[in-house]
Amino acid sequence: MSPMRAADPPDAPFSQWWAKFQSAVARGDAKAVADGATFPMNWENGPTRKIATEADFEKRFDFYFTPEIKSHIANGKPERLPRGSYLLIWQARGNEYSLSFRLKRGIEPGGGFALEYLAEGAP
Repeated sequence: MSPMRAADPPDAPFSQWWAKFQSAVARGDAKAVADGATFPMNWENGPTRKIATEADFEKRFDFYFTPEIKSHIANGKPERLPRGSYLLIWQARGNEYSLSFRLKRGIEPGGGFALEYLAEGAP
């Protein structure tokens, strides 16, 4: 087996989960998107810095998941990081954005993933 690079393509369990996540985002199913996430959640997009509660996330889903973010989720290909988490990265308005996904707590590798945060920073 070759050593893992800084970022590798997704493995099969993540790819299966990713397809379900993409579908949940497209449907606006905030409860499914938040499954396994912990709050407060860092969400750096413009003036927004944090999502306080799951209830707020569900109530304001379309505010947090802008058309731009939904488009990147629909068309993006996350990369696997060495510790098994994943990042979806894109550039917009002179910044780099990354959505992070991690293994759900208490789940063995490959058993399920959860949205972790959205980060905004210099490219």
